[in-house]
Amino acid sequence: MIVRGAGRLRGERHGSTAVEFAIIAGVMLPLLFGIVDLGLLMWAHNALQSTAALTARCIAIGSSLCSANPAQFAVTTAGQWIVPGIVSTGQVTINTAATSCNGAAGSLGPFVTVAIVSSYWAPNVLPPPFAAATVHVMSCFPI
Repeated sequence: MIVRGAGRLRGERHGSTAVEFAIIAGVMLPLLFGIVDLGLLMWAHNALQSTAALTARCIAIGSSLCSANPAQFAVTTAGQWIVPGIVSTGQVTINTAATSCNGAAGSLGPFVTVAIVSSYWAPNVLPPPFAAATVHVMSCFPI
């Protein structure tokens, strides 16, 4: 009796699609979420890099937009590009008398450097090398 039932199940095709989907989805869904999370991390890094570059340029040219409080200018700019509140003024470091910029020194004169450190804000689904990442960016502009 058991042998006859097993032979009948072997030829049955109903439900095979659901089983195949369960096997593939177990691999593909975490991979898809990881790709989206890594893309958000790269987007946040690029937005903070652009914020640092705009802030350094604004300070170097003496614009009235950032002359009163350059760190607040960086916070506001980052909030417009990413998520408001992702960067606080304590996470922005400004040096208006740097003598070098990423290894370039000498004839260009002093530099304004802006460094921003921010913890990654999106819900992480990435594996441990990327989980709880901290984004560090730095930009400089000659005075």
